[in-house]
This record gives sequence, C-alpha cells and structure tokens, in this order.
Amino acid sequence: MGRARPAANTSTGEYLQLELLDKNDKPFAWSGGGRHVNASKKLGAALFSKDSGYSKNDKLVWGYYLFNSPPGDEPLRESFREIGINLELRPNAVSKSVGSLQRGGYLLEAEKVGRVKFYKLNPRAAYDGSSGQQRHATQHARHPSTTCPPEKKEAS
Repeated sequence: MGRARPAANTSTGEYLQLELLDKNDKPFAWSGGGRHVNASKKLGAALFSKDSGYSKNDKLVWGYYLFNSPPGDEPLRESFREIGINLELRPNAVSKSVGSLQRGGYLLEAEKVGRVKFYKLNPRAAYDGSSGQQRHATQHARHPSTTCPPEKKEAS
C-alpha cells in the first residue's frame, strides 16, 4: 500500500485526490482566496440572537475580529481608532464593544504594550488554524457567555 496523499492543496483549496471524482465531476477550484476560519455556529448564533444583550456594534466588532484576525493565537494588532475607521464607528464605541465581548469571553486579552491592550478571538468561539492547534488553544480558554454580562460600575 502506498503512502497517503493529502486530500487538498492547503494553499489553493484544490482537491488532489482526483481519483475520488466521477468522470463527469469537476474538481473544486477555490477562487475566493484566503484562509478558512472554524467558527462555532452555536456561539455565533447566540451572540447574534436578538435577546443576547449584545449590541449591533458588538456584533459588528466581533465580525471584524473574526475576518481580520491573524492565524492561530495571535491578537489583532489594530487600535480602536483603526478598527473604528474601517467600521465607521467612533473609537469609544469600538472600545465599549470590545469591553462587552471581552467580559462575555468572545474576545480574550492577548497582550499589553504599554497601556494598549490587544485582543484575540476566543478559540472556543472561532479559530484560524489546524484542529490540533485549536485543541491546544482551547485547553485554557474560558467558555463564552451567550448573554452579555453587565458592565460593573465602580463605586464612587
């Protein structure tokens, strides 16, 4: 028995095991480009639910992180101002949404440079990488809350 080949070319998405196709089948050609993200449909649906407590801006910001975060456990290294420009939101609106998503566990604080914090997607909610890397990343990640936790008011 010969050595097993991978089923698809990971850079193009094209099937390599063409012997599995029938005569009239055409191989799948991925023309969209880019990487694929493994996202939890259950957690995403709960976030976008009308009664989740997350605002429209929270959902928009989570989508931005979902599609713009680098692969693996790397944080999105963009300021709230940069994110706000792309989403047509003010930086303080982005900050408030990131705070809600971080309290709920959809975003996790990944690193701090000076006073600037950078966040990454919770690997339990969405991950860009191999299944082995995702299993490793989720070992210590908390479960996201499907209802938005209230903001704690500081006592004056």
